[in-house]
Amino acid sequence: MEKSEKVTAFLGKDTEFDGKLSFYGTIRIDGHFKGEISAIGTLIVGETGMIEANMNVSYIVVNGEIRGDIIADERIDLHAPGKVFGNINAPIVVIDEGAIFDGNCRMEKAKEADEKQLAAEGTDGYAGGPSTSLGTIQGIVTRRQALSRDTTHNITTPDEEEKRSEPLKDAKIFAKCKGVGKKRAKTDGSGYYELTDLEDGKWELKVKAKGYRGLEATVEISGGGVYEKNFE
Repeated sequence: MEKSEKVTAFLGKDTEFDGKLSFYGTIRIDGHFKGEISAIGTLIVGETGMIEANMNVSYIVVNGEIRGDIIADERIDLHAPGKVFGNINAPIVVIDEGAIFDGNCRMEKAKEADEKQLAAEGTDGYAGGPSTSLGTIQGIVTRRQALSRDTTHNITTPDEEEKRSEPLKDAKIFAKCKGVGKKRAKTDGSGYYELTDLEDGKWELKVKAKGYRGLEATVEISGGGVYEKNFE
């Protein structure tokens, strides 16, 4: 059966939470979190996300700011304009150009990481996070393009602008790559989508929703990893 991970929880922009967070699955944080995080699964930190916590997760993608130590059983991806102020420990660490990292980095031996993964799969069949050899495309779809058909005027009021930035729920994202195959996904209540298990190649993306202006985009995957493509 094709594996498909969905966001099980979402902390939106301008939202604050203080305490201990434990979860299983995938969670995205675009707001402010302070405390402690422990999980078997994937943590995605959006560009507006701010986390002040030590954490132990399976896989983490950082586009925002983290102040605290990170232990990831599988992988850490730090993308620009992401910032991490603290120590990190993971079998695989990827830091993009333009990202900021201030701390010490420790990478486990591949053998130790494989043993941990096999142990996790042996207990509950889930190793957490997408495969490191395949790619993932994720992002947010907002109502901006759905409302852009009205070209009678170019001036928007604050209320109109706020409505344009609202997430678009149940939008369908279609992806295809010549010689590889096709994938599709649907946005959740936060407008978030995720296409997983993508092989290397140029993936053509198209969004379809009622009243939406069907924008298209191309994302080239090389060597796996996580790629972000927003439609807003």
